[in-house]
Amino acid sequence: MATILGGDITVVYFNDNRGKFLYWSGSSSGTRTMNEVYSAMATLLDESTTIDDGSCMSAETPTEYTIGKIDAGDNDPWYITFDCMEHITGGALQTSGWERSTGTNTGIVIAPVTASSNNIVDTDRGKDIVHADGDSGTLLEVIDTGGATDYIVIRPDSNEAANDFDSTSGNLTCNGHTAPQNAEATTGEMVWANLYSIGTIAGDTHIYLYQGIISDSTPSRARVYSWNDNTQDWWGDGHIDVCVALKDITDSTWSVIDDGYITALARKYGHEYDNFEVACSTTSGGRNPIPLATATDLNNTTGYKSITTTSVATDDFSVGDEIQGGTSGARAIITKIEGSDPTYTFHYYLIDDPLTDFQTAAETITNNDGTGSATKDGNAPADQGPALATWFTNNTFPTISVGNTTADIDDDGNDEYYGITVNCNSNPLTEVYEWLKYATRRGETTNDIDGLNAEQYIGAEVALSWTGTVTGTIAEGGDVTQATSGATGVIISYHNDSNGKKLLLRNVRGTFDTTHTITDNDNSGTVTPNDFATAFSPTKKSPLGTFAGGTFFGARGVLLTNYISADENSFILTPIEGGTKERPTAITLEITNLVGTDETTSTDDIVGVFRLTTSGGDINKAEYDCSGGESIGDTTIAVSSSIAQDVPGKTSGGVLMLVDDPAGTGTEYRLRYSSWSSSTFTLANIDITSADAGTNTTTIVESGAFTNAKRGDLVYNHDRSAVSYVTTVDSANQVTISPAISGQTTGDHIELNCVPIVTTSSDDLYVPLIHGYPTTSSMSSSIVYSSTIYFRAKVRNTRATTKIKPFSTDDSLTGSDKSIAVVRTEDKQVT
Repeated sequence: MATILGGDITVVYFNDNRGKFLYWSGSSSGTRTMNEVYSAMATLLDESTTIDDGSCMSAETPTEYTIGKIDAGDNDPWYITFDCMEHITGGALQTSGWERSTGTNTGIVIAPVTASSNNIVDTDRGKDIVHADGDSGTLLEVIDTGGATDYIVIRPDSNEAANDFDSTSGNLTCNGHTAPQNAEATTGEMVWANLYSIGTIAGDTHIYLYQGIISDSTPSRARVYSWNDNTQDWWGDGHIDVCVALKDITDSTWSVIDDGYITALARKYGHEYDNFEVACSTTSGGRNPIPLATATDLNNTTGYKSITTTSVATDDFSVGDEIQGGTSGARAIITKIEGSDPTYTFHYYLIDDPLTDFQTAAETITNNDGTGSATKDGNAPADQGPALATWFTNNTFPTISVGNTTADIDDDGNDEYYGITVNCNSNPLTEVYEWLKYATRRGETTNDIDGLNAEQYIGAEVALSWTGTVTGTIAEGGDVTQATSGATGVIISYHNDSNGKKLLLRNVRGTFDTTHTITDNDNSGTVTPNDFATAFSPTKKSPLGTFAGGTFFGARGVLLTNYISADENSFILTPIEGGTKERPTAITLEITNLVGTDETTSTDDIVGVFRLTTSGGDINKAEYDCSGGESIGDTTIAVSSSIAQDVPGKTSGGVLMLVDDPAGTGTEYRLRYSSWSSSTFTLANIDITSADAGTNTTTIVESGAFTNAKRGDLVYNHDRSAVSYVTTVDSANQVTISPAISGQTTGDHIELNCVPIVTTSSDDLYVPLIHGYPTTSSMSSSIVYSSTIYFRAKVRNTRATTKIKPFSTDDSLTGSDKSIAVVRTEDKQVT
């Protein structure tokens, strides 16, 4: 036995019980270059007492090396521990002679054992190890992953079958310690690729790696962690220089993982993200540069957690400082400070690896960038910013969904194709963007995007299109492979209709072309993408879209829905087929000085803004002729002509008035719609097939049904053939209605916002510019301007304690925003 490099590496010779291996004996954070190891071993074996030992390593290039059986006639390969390789930088390593071949090569084997019953420890290395059925060898390393299975690395005593360690049960014994083997030992040659990052990255950025086949049917993609710790990798913050194993030791022949691809990501919250995917040599590993660049994201400044202090020893804390927990060890960057000494609330985001939060119990908080010292209270860290629903304007998180969808963003009458939908849920894009950054930050492993941990989601990379037909079945989520080119990918979205035939792919390997057939490996469908096969770079700074200069730029294939009217001209999208799409110029009509609170209140103003037939004319109640043919309970209404571009709520919804013929004299029904397209309105329908207990003539009870209900929603009771309207949304489980529906009771079939009559072509429909009950002191509508709109604004309130005289004013929209302040004159005569 000997040591090299100042004791950092211990060398166990073959005559030390057939050891012949290297293991790390330096500090836990120490490193040595591959050339240092090579040179030190060459020097160590260049002595009169060691010249009889086989050479340990060879150097093919200054950065590519081999370990194992180097000299002719050497029967047993040198071994280097997986743990030791976590301390090596500056070069790649491959093995020679590790793969066991019964009867011809002794090699190295790795036996899986049940971790919970494993008593063999790494310090037993170099000792004899035997299996209950007689296999014998020398223990080289114990890999304690922290998972359900540990791995015992063994040099068998011979190449005979009796030492294959091929049992699937029975105990291994070493130095009086035992471990139950649970599968046959594996063997193979190993390759370590050397990865090193370059470029400019923000301080405290932790680069992390992902490796593995990306497939819905083979979910082996995983974060690269230390061999002996399944919670973190083995390098620190900042640039990396590491060696990563390219083969799977759990496979019987140590197969190459994902053809040698490794993805490096740098996603420090509050900063622009970056990633890079490298294809490493599967034979030599190679020294592989990883170019990365990150910088402060000026549009992502809101922390997602907070703690509060109870005392301050030294008052020196500022936004941007790094704070650390004295007990928990948590490290974080302050984004906002509220309160004053001694009660500060620090908003922050976490750094370090693993990401560790402050503890619930009180602990000392120190400022690593200053002299500040304080004590936090005994409460758990609180969610803030994009981690807290009530931070959002609409008190609701945005959402991400994956799958084919279409939209006519530019209102040219032709739908575009998209594969990923970001539902803003009526929140401003500034908030949505911060949430998208939060949802894809390092550490986001509890939520996924298209089956992947969001921290590793990169986005779409290839769009395919065809003019022919699909044979068999192709489905979203399937893995595709192209003949001849060998290119592979995973389907994000699949469109196959008369207007568009397209695939959007993620995690692509190789290059697709327009001449060869692709096959869905999960569903056996085939098609040739003869129209186009376009590769493009994912959006690295933020995988679903970036935000700059007040504008959101969606990643290719990403659609925004339910954005607020004020943001109608604040985004640019790129559909699957390419090109950019923007909403036509929109103007905002706003009514201010209103009384509005929430959906549970019945005393707010009611606001209506209606189109006029001409300046000073009547309200236009014959704006559209119904096509007719709808039945009671239907959830769409069609009109006989295309819906005008300046009708509000194409994607965000609005209110329409259905006039049971003829216009001006018929019964009117108020219906809320969720969207419109072409000549059809889609209603914001809620269907209650059997009302819960507690339902009566003025109350409807149904668990969870009314999360999206609004005051003014039409109510139709199928069992009573009666119409009413929601006056208050009391909770997600209950609404109050008026007028009362006689006989209404538990078990009734009730719908909100459904067609309440059998429509005919003589029925009419008109769409108010604004119609409803405010939840704040203003209501607004975003309108795509095409020509002058004459309107009448009306506001009334006889329900509040302070009643007002009806407010009504005529005005017009002529291409710019319009704001009308309500004149509130108290009506003391209403009783």
